[in-house]
Amino acid sequence: MSNIKILDCTLRDGGYINNWEFGFKNIKSIISNLSDASVEFIECGFLKECIYSKDKSWFSNIKDLENITNKINSNAVFTLMINYGEYGLLPENKYKNIALRIAFKKNNLEDALNYCSELKNNGYKIFINPMHTNNYSDEELLDLIKRVNKISPYALTIVDTTGVMSEKDILAHFDLINENLSKNTALGFHFHNNLQLSFSNAQCLIKICKERELIIDSTVFGMGRGAGNLCSELITKYINDNCSGRYNILPILKIADSQINSIYKLTPWGYSIPYYLAAINHCHPNYAKYFAEKNLSAEVINDLLQKIPDNKKSYFDKNFCKAL
Repeated sequence: MSNIKILDCTLRDGGYINNWEFGFKNIKSIISNLSDASVEFIECGFLKECIYSKDKSWFSNIKDLENITNKINSNAVFTLMINYGEYGLLPENKYKNIALRIAFKKNNLEDALNYCSELKNNGYKIFINPMHTNNYSDEELLDLIKRVNKISPYALTIVDTTGVMSEKDILAHFDLINENLSKNTALGFHFHNNLQLSFSNAQCLIKICKERELIIDSTVFGMGRGAGNLCSELITKYINDNCSGRYNILPILKIADSQINSIYKLTPWGYSIPYYLAAINHCHPNYAKYFAEKNLSAEVINDLLQKIPDNKKSYFDKNFCKAL
């Protein structure tokens, strides 16, 4: 079996487009079709303190998800993401095929990693997802890896939150991480497509990662906030042609036809000049969205983005936008 695997996060990261309101039948259909496509990891939404609605891909407890997935014949691992601070510690794990991905900001690193360690000790398969990983210095990244090795999670995921990483950045991060991360820990990459580089960056990783398990995040039709994400239908076809030929593309195309295209027509996503400007200025894409909705020129948007201080670039501040 190939060391390259796919984690489809349409129901989670794609949900920023439609407020995660896919509808219960569509949620089940998307999960079922991704299973039929032989996608190894299916991210079904967020786990958070909320009032559960079966029509939304937010889950108040793991049992809500298990009630869906236990009726689907699948070899996939189903994942839920927790934004650190939005959910308490879970009891001992009872679900063998459900994993948790913990996302956190750099200023929460120590507490978030302690939380990950406690979840791991309670029997959960853990993915550690440091947001804006490209903003970590080499020293900070080495310190993170040292801490991660002590936890021994299933995977460490590099998150290109602003979609600005180039092939040079990918190679540098991979070399540093691959050299220092425990060989028993998988390496994940989560791309955004602000510079139209997500597909080429994924190909670059596949070519150089020969031994370690590599998990690449993607969404159907690239569904996602701003410029969107790496397309599942593209990367699975590439792996079929160049690696082990195991994915069934047709069920992914069924999802695009039956569920995703109608959402795209209402709220399109994809490459645009404002999102390009957000990326090259290392700013959260919602800044670009806010300024673009004011019908400002590219020159003015770029000027405004350059005025955003470093401590505000990574996290959207609407009140600061109004002040600008």
